[in-house]
Amino acid sequence: MKRIVTIAVVLACVLSLGAEEINFGFRPIPPYVMKDKNGVFSGIEYDIVIAALAVKGHTVKPSDYPLARLVATIKAKSIQGAAPILPSHDTGATLSDSYLTYNNVALALKKKNYAFKSAADLKGLGVIAFQTARAVLGPDFASAMEGNSKYVEEGQQVVQIKTLFAERVDVAIGESRILAWFIKAPETGVDSATPVQEFRIFNPTYYCAAFTDPKLAADFNAGLKAIKANGTFDKIIAKYTK
Repeated sequence: MKRIVTIAVVLACVLSLGAEEINFGFRPIPPYVMKDKNGVFSGIEYDIVIAALAVKGHTVKPSDYPLARLVATIKAKSIQGAAPILPSHDTGATLSDSYLTYNNVALALKKKNYAFKSAADLKGLGVIAFQTARAVLGPDFASAMEGNSKYVEEGQQVVQIKTLFAERVDVAIGESRILAWFIKAPETGVDSATPVQEFRIFNPTYYCAAFTDPKLAADFNAGLKAIKANGTFDKIIAKYTK
């Protein structure tokens, strides 16, 4: 019995070798990353990062930053990891495999009976989009919005939803899960039972995590593969998108 206990202790020590508490930066936006009044983090992105790194025994010390500052902070190596990051952010850090796909959509009230097939179909409509949308969504969208006096960019998705449901615009442009979250959020104050229709007329965005240590990126990739195989990944998504 004593020998079995000793072997178990040795195995535990071996498994914990190289495990770290990682200073990790997140961009807060529901349902991907949220922080309550007590400073407790949650959300799709947060839970995926925690679960993937835990496979190799790592823990996370989280902090939150606006996206531009998050990119600058990981670039300066002031933190060890960051998400969400794109190759175009040019952080100089090692990028993981893509762990999450963001889908920007055109969202409209269903009663409008739109049938958008491309960004060009939005020309002339009242559109409220996220900040920098014309730069992010490509030349076709930028061209469609050129000279449109009814086009506006808004940094708060809750305002996008309120404006759309009040019928002050025809279309809201944003990430699918984020817009869906704010439709249901009590603080938005809209009738969440109102039928809406989303049009996936933009290319998806494949986000990665960035690490200053390539080994941590490799550990994250291994963990991500493991949580996808054992069902944890899908459970995390379902938890926040019911």
